[in-house]
Amino acid sequence: MDNARAEAIKAYTAVLPPFTLGSDQDMPGISHELLEEMSKRSGVAIDIEYLPWKRAQAVAQTTPNALLFTTSRTASRETTYTWIAEMIVANEVFATTSGAVNSVDDARSLKRIATLGGTPREKYLLELGFADLQSTTDTATAARLLTGGRVDAWYTFNQRVLHAVKEAGIDPNTIIIGAPVRSSHMWLAANAEFDAAVADKLAQALAEMRSDGTYDVIVNKYVN
Repeated sequence: MDNARAEAIKAYTAVLPPFTLGSDQDMPGISHELLEEMSKRSGVAIDIEYLPWKRAQAVAQTTPNALLFTTSRTASRETTYTWIAEMIVANEVFATTSGAVNSVDDARSLKRIATLGGTPREKYLLELGFADLQSTTDTATAARLLTGGRVDAWYTFNQRVLHAVKEAGIDPNTIIIGAPVRSSHMWLAANAEFDAAVADKLAQALAEMRSDGTYDVIVNKYVN
């Protein structure tokens, strides 16, 4: 591993607002910036590459010295990856413009709910019997539907709605975010054969960032 450590480790991800937005962006995303800072502090050189999400997962699983971020840690994935550090806890919420919607039961009285097409959030609501969903292709569209009164709520991650509102120049005080319905623990993962010593360095760097306030500074750039 000595020669491998001298080379940049590949970290794979996809465009997943606001966690990862792209290397060519002035603000490349919460997780992107966190990982760059972890790289600096740990001395572990990392080269971030964006791919479609399914491909990013497949490449990380088959490349011995590869990272994947930011991915949910689930029982079905537990032995697929090395789990290095929890980067973000993302709460799934109903965002509205009038009256808090704090549960799935509360949401059943709504006429139409916006979701991002093909996401686990949309699939979750469909499995629960929500039929009249407004499926969208991007967060900006979902935010416009919500603030324009074309849907009653948007079901998404709390960080995602706050970032979309900020990007659209919408007054955040006009958005009501309900209580968490579910939580996704989003991790920096790696190939199952990833070097344990390198993993420890990266985990320690993130712990230091949380301790000295750097973590909060990065997150707040996107959601406040």
